Order: sequence, then structure tokens, then C-alpha cells
Amino acid sequence: MLSALLLAGALLQQQPHRAPPPHVPTATQRASAAAFDTTTQAVANMGASVAEVKTALSLYRRAVFNGPDGDVIASGQYFQRSCHVMDSVALVTARTVCRHCGSKAVQDALVGYRAVMPALSRLGARCATRFDELLRGRDSVAVRRLRREVRVIGNEIVAGLSRYEQRLERLRVAAAWTKTAPVPPGD
Repeated sequence: MLSALLLAGALLQQQPHRAPPPHVPTATQRASAAAFDTTTQAVANMGASVAEVKTALSLYRRAVFNGPDGDVIASGQYFQRSCHVMDSVALVTARTVCRHCGSKAVQDALVGYRAVMPALSRLGARCATRFDELLRGRDSVAVRRLRREVRVIGNEIVAGLSRYEQRLERLRVAAAWTKTAPVPPGD
């Protein structure tokens, strides 16, 4: 009898240990993760559009102050297209950003980020409309208008984008999208 118990004990020890089943997310968790992924992509698209406007502004300023008339016209047309795209992307982003995904801090940051989209859309629309007016007529007249308005337009764009950038920074911190630089030893 003792040998049968020892044999049963030995067989039990030889049985492979089964790992607990992996965690399977619920449908709600999967939907929340998908919504957050969509939101992340929308924020990235908006960031790319804003970066394009900043690049267009830089090229426009450079052409106005240092370039020939042809470059001024081309940079004005590029700036106009960039502003139009920013308007369109802001409208889509306002509808795409989720309202209930992530932690409370992330939700609050997303609400603030989403709230700035209508202003960003209006900024893009005003900018595109302004360039419509500036680029009308003969090239020589358009160049004079573009050169005359460079500071006004640049200041409006910079001021309009500052609120967006503040909201984006809050979102980046809340969602832990920022990486902090390592502290050098000895500091």
C-alpha cells in the first residue's frame, strides 16, 4: 500500500505544470483600446498637419524676405494648401478623438485637446481664405500683397497654434507619450 502511494505521488510530480490561461481582454477593453488607437492616429495626423503649416510659414517668410517673385507666389500657394488641409484635418479630428478612453487624467486632456479643434479649423479656414484674396489678380500685384501681409499672417498663425500646442503638451504628458531625458550622473 505504501508503495502504491509512493507511485501515485511520483506520477503526480511528473505531470507537467500547466500555466494559468492568458488574460483575454473583454469586448469593452478591446473597444476602448481600438478607440484609443484611433485617437492616437488622429492626434498624429493633426500634428503632421500643423507641422506642415509651420513649414509652409517658414518657406513663405523665407521667400518674401529673400526670394524672387516666383518663389513668393509658389510659397503662398503652398501655404494656402497647408492651411486648407489643417482646416479639414481639425474637423475630422474633432469627431474622431474619443471621449471615454484612458484614465481620468487622459480623458480630461483629450477633452481639452478636442475643444481646441474648432478654433484650429477656423484658423486654417481664415488662412486659406486670406491667401485666396492675396493670390488673386496679376502676379506682380499678388507678390506685393503677399510681401506686405507676411508679418500679419505669420503672427496670426503663431498665436493660433500656441493654444493647440499647450493642449497637445497636456495630452502628451497625461497619456505618457513624452519621454523624459535621463538625468546625467552627478546632478
